[in-house]
Amino acid sequence: MKSINIIKVAVICALCISQLEAATTLSGFGFELLQSQLVAFESRMQTQLEQLQLSVKQTQLEQERLKQDFFQKLAHQDSGVYLVQLIRFSNESFEVFRDGSNNHGYGSNWTVFQRRFDGTVDFNRNWTDYKNGFGNLWGEHWLGLEKLKKILDTERHELLIVMEDFEGVTAFAKYDNFMIGNASEKYRLKSLGLHTGIVGDSFSSQLNCNFTTFDQDATTLCAATFKSGGWHSNCYQSNLNGIYMKGGKQDSNKGIHWYYFRGYRYSLKATKMMIRPYNHDKK
Repeated sequence: MKSINIIKVAVICALCISQLEAATTLSGFGFELLQSQLVAFESRMQTQLEQLQLSVKQTQLEQERLKQDFFQKLAHQDSGVYLVQLIRFSNESFEVFRDGSNNHGYGSNWTVFQRRFDGTVDFNRNWTDYKNGFGNLWGEHWLGLEKLKKILDTERHELLIVMEDFEGVTAFAKYDNFMIGNASEKYRLKSLGLHTGIVGDSFSSQLNCNFTTFDQDATTLCAATFKSGGWHSNCYQSNLNGIYMKGGKQDSNKGIHWYYFRGYRYSLKATKMMIRPYNHDKK
């Protein structure tokens, strides 16, 4: 709008100058008076032009400052639901839950794509649900394979998995290069990168496996047998989308498992799977 105003003022000035040139055929006092008035008018218009240009520049600087403030706050934000806008995908946007806690020294601003803690959401879902997402972002939920893939495609990401048992013991495993395939590739687990953390690596055995659900299962029928969607091999060392069972120790080998944390006969109380751009704290 301010750009349009500047153009309008410029046109007015041009017309005034044109009138001044046309008035050169006049003579005497009338000419001098008109010339004086037009010069004064041109001076006022020039001042207004300069003020408008300064105002536009100040607005641009303010917008840039607000943008920088936004990204500074984003880097140290509180936990909550935030809007993600992906320019690469035609400005597609969707909401995610970001974890603002310190996360065992790994810092904040992790995007949560899986969270479980009370069993209120059934994770034995079909392919469409796992593709599009389900649950409540403020509670138990699965973000959705398609959204996860689009976020991962923006740049290299690391993966942090935080787990808790029913005795209040927490454990975590981190991978520094998490990649999955697209829908036509069944969201195959393509990369995990280097593993660190206080529990052993129970995920790499499922590398290069497709994501499966009970209605789009592999020949091993792991998804149907263990009633969970996931990257199943034959069948798994980690099954964080398994059946929620309260109490921890179980007679059954079906449940929420990370083999190198409590084994196959203990169903975990809580899990979070989260991603963040690689070397986030160094940017």
